[in-house]
Amino acid sequence: MAFVRRFALTLLGLLLVFNFVQGALDKTLVNKICNGNVYGSSDPYANGVSYVLEDLVTVMANHPGYDYYTQFPYVEATAYGHALCSTLLSFTDCGTCASFAKSQILSNRPNSIGVQMQLQDHRMSYENYPFSE
Repeated sequence: MAFVRRFALTLLGLLLVFNFVQGALDKTLVNKICNGNVYGSSDPYANGVSYVLEDLVTVMANHPGYDYYTQFPYVEATAYGHALCSTLLSFTDCGTCASFAKSQILSNRPNSIGVQMQLQDHRMSYENYPFSE
């Protein structure tokens, strides 16, 4: 009986330590680069950007290493995207950070042909050409 209690307390202590060690979310803006060229809201590229940003937000946190590349699947106006989260973040914090980065991209530089947004714990980019970071 004493062994079971000792084991349970040890396990509880380890869970608390690992939860504490996990990083806290930091959404501080580190760097932002925007392409000076813009697209119109009726441009087919707008659909590509919308698809890529939404795909990055919904899939990236589920992807191993929080590192995910995607592209718009239709050829008429292909957009390419990449998102990367700090592996110290929890699944939930990574998703929160990705949503925040997307909202910052859409509010700070709407309709830009390409954007690179670097937050302290997250990076998100999209372009009109294939790239790797």
